[in-house]
Amino acid sequence: MFELNSKNIKKILIIITYTILLCFACVKFNLVLKGLGYILNLLKPFLFGFCIAFILNIPLSKIETMMAKNKGKKKNKKGKENIKTQQETTQPSKKTRTISLVLSLAIVLGIIFLTLFLVIPEFINTISMFKDSIPTAFNNSKEWLEEVMRNNPDVIEKIKSFKPDWQQLDQNVTDWIKGAATGIIGVSVDFVIGFFSGVINFFMGFVFAVYMLMQKEKLVMQFKKLLKAYIPEEKCKKLFYVGRITNDTFKKFFGGQFIEAILLGVLCFIGMLIFRMPYALTISVLVGVTALIPFFGAFFGTIIGAILILAVNPTQAIWFVIYIIVLQQIDGNLFYPKIVGDSVGLPGIWVMLAVIVGGNSLGIIGMLIGVPVASVIYKLIKEYVNNKKIEE
Repeated sequence: MFELNSKNIKKILIIITYTILLCFACVKFNLVLKGLGYILNLLKPFLFGFCIAFILNIPLSKIETMMAKNKGKKKNKKGKENIKTQQETTQPSKKTRTISLVLSLAIVLGIIFLTLFLVIPEFINTISMFKDSIPTAFNNSKEWLEEVMRNNPDVIEKIKSFKPDWQQLDQNVTDWIKGAATGIIGVSVDFVIGFFSGVINFFMGFVFAVYMLMQKEKLVMQFKKLLKAYIPEEKCKKLFYVGRITNDTFKKFFGGQFIEAILLGVLCFIGMLIFRMPYALTISVLVGVTALIPFFGAFFGTIIGAILILAVNPTQAIWFVIYIIVLQQIDGNLFYPKIVGDSVGLPGIWVMLAVIVGGNSLGIIGMLIGVPVASVIYKLIKEYVNNKKIEE
C-alpha cells in the first residue's frame, strides 16, 4: 500500500518538477536551444581546454611512464629502490610532470608545423601540376577512346569534334575565385571578429589545459569528493567505473589510431617511391590523415589519390588502388590488432554503423568519436547483460 510519507512526497515532487521542465522544453524548444547554445558558447574555452588536455595527455602519460622506468632502474642499481616500487608511484614529481608536458607540447606542435610548412606547400604544388596535366590527360583519353571505337566512325567523329576551350575554363575558374574573394571581403568584419574570438578561446583553453595536466591527480580527487558529497556511494562507484572505461577506451583508441595512421602513411609513401608514382608525399599524407577515420577513412584518401594519379598515368592509378587494397589487408590483419588491440571491441558491422551515425550527426568530428563512444556503450550493455544472466 502506498504511504504518503516524507520520502514518497519528495519523489512525487521530483517527478512533477521533471514533468514541468519536460513540458516547458517541448513547448519552448527554440528558446531551450538558444539557451543551450549560449551556455556552450560560454563554455567554449573550457571545452577547447579539455580537448587539448586529452590529446596532450596521451604522449604525456607515455613519457612519464618511460621516465619512471628509467629512474627506477637507476635507483635499483644503487640498491635504494626497485623498479616495481617506482612504477607504483601515483603522483610524479613536479619536475617530471613539467619535462613530460614540455616534450608532449614539442611533439604535438612539431607535427602541426611539419604539416603546415612541408605538406601544405607540396599539396599546393600538386594541385597546380594536376591542373596543368588535365589537357594532356584529356587528349590521351581521346586517343584511347578513338582506338577502342575505331570500328564506329560516328562515335569517333563525335569524339574528335569535342574540343573544350581550356582558356575559357581557366578564365571561369579565375572568375569564380575572384567572386569568392569578393564574398569573403564582404563578410571580412565578421570573419575577423570570429577569428580573434577563436584565437582567444583557444589561448584560454590552452592555459586551462596546461593547468589541468599539471594538477590532474588533484582535480580528479576533488571531483570525486564533490560527487561523493551529493551522490550515494554505490552510484558514485558506478560513475567512476564508467569514467574509467570511457577514459581508457578513448585514450587507447586515439593513441592507437594515430600510430596506425602514421604507419599506413609511411608504408604508402615508401611503396609509391618504389613504384615511382607521382605526388607520393601529398597522397601519402592524405591517406594517413584520412586513416584516422575508422573503416572508411583510408578509402577516401585512396579515391582522391587515384584521381590525382589518373590525370598523369591511368595505369599507375589502377596499380595504386591495388597497392592500397593489399596494404589495407596486411595492416588490418597484422598491425591493427596489435596497435589498437581490444580498445574498440566492436564487431565490424557496429564500427561501420557508428561511423555513419557519427558522420551524419556531427560531421568529421562525429566520424572520429563515433567508434569509441559506441565501444563504451557496447561494453557497458554487454557487461549488464552478462551480469543479468549470472543473477538468473
